[in-house]
Amino acid sequence: MNKTAFKIFIGFTFSAAFIATILLIINFLGFAFIGSDTTTHMLGSSPQGTICSVSNALTPSDDGFYLTDSSLIQDDCWCILINENGDIVWSQNKPDDIPDHYSINDIAKMTRWFLNDYPVYVRTTDYGLLVLGIPKNAVGKYDMAYSMEWFDTLPQRLVIIIILNIFLAAVLAFIFGINLYRRMRLLIDGINDLKQEKPVHLREKGLFREISRSINNTSAAIERKNLALAQRDSARSNWISGISHDIRTPLSVIMGYSEALSKDSPSETNRQKAETITAQSIKIKKLIEDLNLISSLEYDMQPSKKSNVRLCPLIRRIITDIMNTDFSDNISIKLDIRNESAAVSADESLIERAVFNIVNNSIIHNKDGCIISIKEYSENGRVFLIISDNGSGVSDSVIENISKIPKSEHGLGLPMAYRIIRVHGGQMTVYNNSGLTVKIELPAVI
Repeated sequence: MNKTAFKIFIGFTFSAAFIATILLIINFLGFAFIGSDTTTHMLGSSPQGTICSVSNALTPSDDGFYLTDSSLIQDDCWCILINENGDIVWSQNKPDDIPDHYSINDIAKMTRWFLNDYPVYVRTTDYGLLVLGIPKNAVGKYDMAYSMEWFDTLPQRLVIIIILNIFLAAVLAFIFGINLYRRMRLLIDGINDLKQEKPVHLREKGLFREISRSINNTSAAIERKNLALAQRDSARSNWISGISHDIRTPLSVIMGYSEALSKDSPSETNRQKAETITAQSIKIKKLIEDLNLISSLEYDMQPSKKSNVRLCPLIRRIITDIMNTDFSDNISIKLDIRNESAAVSADESLIERAVFNIVNNSIIHNKDGCIISIKEYSENGRVFLIISDNGSGVSDSVIENISKIPKSEHGLGLPMAYRIIRVHGGQMTVYNNSGLTVKIELPAVI
């Protein structure tokens, strides 16, 4: 399972469940707010509060009763006081259709909250029954009764409802999240394939239609680019191979005649000129070989002629060849071989070229002489080769651009060696430390 898509799925599920819980709480509060609606907007306070205030403000007098604050009762409401005989002994704003006398049955009906379709509220006082009436159809009243057991178990039932809602929210979020996870997984897999420049063809539908279309378009653009690069590289490689072949033929003729002239010419001057031609021809031949090698390594092409190569005999052969040429007396080479049997799986000619280039680099760039040290050892299934000198080192720009092939024939040695080591699955580190140090690490053949 893709970890990124799984994390998104889990986050989506918990977020949906959390949001559903918040909505549930808000709904409870909303129902409570809606359920709290009374006639406050008509009376300025609740009917119970109004009738309580009227009861406190109602005062007896010699002529009956009077209300010390008549503003307690609004104009569209009315209030009456019924004595124990069922007669009205005080009233304010009493409608004409309200009787002046009430029997016990009338009182019983009134306690059902309506009197002649007027919603009423009653309160017993020392003077009788106080009745507050509000306009018809102003409120609805219903008789609802609950057992005490219902009230006692209400908290538990509320908790059960909340838990049930959370569970249902999580289940629904999980169901919808599965579909989201599948789509996200396809997108993430497509992006990973895109990063590796693999062809990507996603279905362009649903929520991520635009993203899928963008990924598909990007994949198609990368395919077109890679095809164009492959065609260009093929043409370039073929051109280099053709030019190299065409140069080798006349170059071989030049080298053959120059060697013959250097041996057969009676004139010392002509022999020197012939030897110079031969030396320059050898340089041209080496440049052509380097050009072909760079062409094959430029795109990290893997070596095709691999075999188990023992490094120690190869190093000794390279040093012997170097010392048998125009080797300066102020150059010395020290060998520190610690594992004679160490071997690597490699193209021997390429590894030989890499080591030669590194050693030759130290010789070329230290005209005043230096000591070149070559150390070889094995550790943890890897073979290490450290080539160092106590010369002038190299510039920082060379080290920074060690992985780039220069555009001229100068400075090819170290970048070419770096490419060779890399295509063999190894590592090559270059740094200045009282001279130049090159550390090579290659996987050993077990």
